[in-house]
Amino acid sequence: MTIDKAKQLLEIPNSSKSQLVDCLEDLGKEYGYIQGMTIAGRRDLVSGRKTLAEIQSLIEQIKHKI
Repeated sequence: MTIDKAKQLLEIPNSSKSQLVDCLEDLGKEYGYIQGMTIAGRRDLVSGRKTLAEIQSLIEQIKHKI
């Protein structure tokens, strides 16, 4: 859901800074979780999730919007 929320916030022209920062924190947690599971060899636990590159792209877009 974090990914969808981030995409929605990027589409809203007047997203509040606090919403963007909260979303950025959530994306960072999601990125860390997927990265950790991948490093641990447990990609199967996160197979339905977005790729790290997709999450990184959203993070960059939100940072630019802030």
